[in-house]
Amino acid sequence: MVGVVLPALGAFLNEARWRYDSIGIATALAGFGTLLLQTIAGEITDRISSRRCLFAVAAIFTGFCFVAIPLIPSSQFWIDGLLFMSGAAQSLFAPLLGALALALVGHELVNRTAGVNQGWNHAGNIVAAVTAILLGRFTGISSVFYAVGISSLLAAASVFLIQPNDLDEHLATGLTANEGDPIPWKELLRDRAVLGLIISIFLFHLVNAPILPATALYVKQLGGSDGLMTATVLTAQLVMVPVSLFAGCYGDRWGRKAVMAIAFWFLPLRILSYTLVTRPKTVVWLQGLDGIGAGIYGVIVIALAADLTRGKGRFNALTGVFATALACGGVVGPMISGVLLQHFGFKDTFYAFALVATIAALVFTSLVPETKNTASVGTVSFPPCEYEERPGIDAARSHSVQGTFGKSPLQ
Repeated sequence: MVGVVLPALGAFLNEARWRYDSIGIATALAGFGTLLLQTIAGEITDRISSRRCLFAVAAIFTGFCFVAIPLIPSSQFWIDGLLFMSGAAQSLFAPLLGALALALVGHELVNRTAGVNQGWNHAGNIVAAVTAILLGRFTGISSVFYAVGISSLLAAASVFLIQPNDLDEHLATGLTANEGDPIPWKELLRDRAVLGLIISIFLFHLVNAPILPATALYVKQLGGSDGLMTATVLTAQLVMVPVSLFAGCYGDRWGRKAVMAIAFWFLPLRILSYTLVTRPKTVVWLQGLDGIGAGIYGVIVIALAADLTRGKGRFNALTGVFATALACGGVVGPMISGVLLQHFGFKDTFYAFALVATIAALVFTSLVPETKNTASVGTVSFPPCEYEERPGIDAARSHSVQGTFGKSPLQ
């Protein structure tokens, strides 16, 4: 449900007579909470072994923050404070989910597993978007926030379906059986690929973060309903499910860079497309292009972090660094968007962000090398995009994930 909160939040605050720039600041504060703690969250995930419990606590606290929004006075002090705390709690999600995936299946299958996981993630967002549309129509926009609270409890319970003996906690940090200590931070940050990714991720999300709430407000300005506004989330998520599976497959076959470049170059095309239409329903359908960039990014960034830290350690810390760069964009982008919308209008805002998105694509293409070949071990190959257990690929991981179910979850 967290995936549909921002458009609902924009509509909720708009009904409370908030200015566009104030809405932009409120949205940015959620990202700012994530920004401050994201790298620390990755370091914590590397150092502790109770990752399931930590995920449950973070999920419940996030739900509490959103449930409280319609129950308190709609003043900037209270709303901004709750959004900041929710962002801080969500900083743990990315490194924890990445660590659990790597601990379950190992390096060779982590990209495929990330694709499947993101497919389910976006499928959940589709259900959430449909739920939000129905709730907004029949019970009011405030009920969306209560649904987030219910989902947080279900998420906290579901993580305990993973049994402790299914997880290789040593492997979850990026270290393999032959290494005992992670490399120093300075050595990791001197890597050209790491630095190029940090810059390009920041620029990517500087643009991508404010576009969804901006298009939701654009739909409202063009005369669209609350249900149509919420549908901006639904169309994107419908595209993300197959795109995530595509990224999980072809990130292994084509390489990480080739697939990630698709995400970067689609972003400016999507933003420019909004300037060409004036019908709210058309804007909603064009928002489906968001599913291409976001669906690819959520999968490949995990594989990139795993490649760059294989045998070195600090996998979750690097995931946290990448998420910090993303959160920096998530803070700066909405603030810029709010100011631009207030003073220049929607079309000029879209032109400005399309230019920045083009720069982000150029930075990624020129600075980030392919990481898959340098991280590969032996002669592992992935001919079909099927999720069966393959002999000879991380046999130890295959054995350990037998767990409660008696077979690999990829079978």
